[in-house]
Amino acid sequence: MHPARPISRALLALGVSLALVAGACSSDAGNDASDASTTTAPDKKPTDPKPTSSSSQPDDGSGAGAEPEVFTEGDFYEVPDPLPDGDHGSLIRYQEVTPSLLDQGTTYRIMYRSESLEGDPIAVTGTAVVPAAPAPGGASGGRPLLTIAHGTTGVADECAPSKDPGGELLLLGDAIDSGWLVAVTDYEGLGTPGRHPYLVGESEGRSTIDAIVAAGALPEADPGDQLAIAGYSQGGHGALWANEVAATWAPDLDVVGTFAGAPATEMKIILAAAPAAFELLVVAGFDAAYPEADPDTILTPLGVEKLPLVDQGCTADVFGALGGIPRDDLVKPGAVDAEPWDRLAEENNPGTTKTDGPVLIIHSDADTTVPAALSGILFDRMCGLDQVVERRVLTEGQDHGPAAPGAYAAGLIWLDERFAGDTEPKSSCPPA
Repeated sequence: MHPARPISRALLALGVSLALVAGACSSDAGNDASDASTTTAPDKKPTDPKPTSSSSQPDDGSGAGAEPEVFTEGDFYEVPDPLPDGDHGSLIRYQEVTPSLLDQGTTYRIMYRSESLEGDPIAVTGTAVVPAAPAPGGASGGRPLLTIAHGTTGVADECAPSKDPGGELLLLGDAIDSGWLVAVTDYEGLGTPGRHPYLVGESEGRSTIDAIVAAGALPEADPGDQLAIAGYSQGGHGALWANEVAATWAPDLDVVGTFAGAPATEMKIILAAAPAAFELLVVAGFDAAYPEADPDTILTPLGVEKLPLVDQGCTADVFGALGGIPRDDLVKPGAVDAEPWDRLAEENNPGTTKTDGPVLIIHSDADTTVPAALSGILFDRMCGLDQVVERRVLTEGQDHGPAAPGAYAAGLIWLDERFAGDTEPKSSCPPA
């Protein structure tokens, strides 16, 4: 992919609300994943994974584990018990998706090892695309790596993007054409046991990094060690967190750049003002991650009663079920200022750790879902860390979902420039 090439040929046809924030997923999504007759297992054995990542102990290996299973029948999302041995990022199983989502490569569902916040091994699922084009090579050899943190779909298992692949992957045709190896995590708890820790940064970051490491063990993957990270909305939050954890979670990877579109940030403001449906998703996610995050301390009795709705459908379903209920009937006024919510909200803000890799933030000034002012606060904080960060504000008047295709197009061009290394990334921080 070259910056001069039209990257947006797939974007206009998409129209992309993309399930980024208002994305609906139907209750029968994922039937293809559990019906072996709709998939074809590749007849190649997986290649040995290259040393592109490491376990939490940098000298313990590189996503290595038992030989992954070529999955052909049964429920792909049923997690083996016990989990196969391996480091986080090791591929457990994979299943070819036919026809491939993109003609430019082979699409796979993947299941891989990761690690919970408590340090327990867990299985996470996702999607990966291995290009048909040869690896472009470069200074490090192997394919450039792109890992995607997806936007909000919900917290229920049926909302896992890999059950019905699409979304952000449909924006990546030129990247696949150029030989980039791409992975999109489902995140912890989406499609696999446990509730998804929605907007819990470290969980998102680990899942996002481990997905691309696992994808490196797929047939013909040929992974290099240069990594780009991208995401929009919740995915912008996850991408920034993946960038922050990468240095310790996968020290063998060279993060060349991170694109974050309309990132969810300033969690305390979100908790204090978001629509009730989002509030319940965040409360459910924090409750899944932190024992001290008692929903009773932030939700009214009616809010606690309605909380199980988040496990019964995806984002559009939750909004539909709660849309007629005033926020104050579900959320206690001022509760976000009380512990532990105040502390947990601050801890899950991105942009609190300086990273070596540059960051690009793109945000529409007409975004009513994640207002651009929030990424302005994030940008100022990152500038205070002397982070190399560029922030672009779109002024075409597009709201959150409609702004996504253009933001992604610009973000991918910028990431291509980072892989090429021909230009230095610029920072739009004011002079010190």
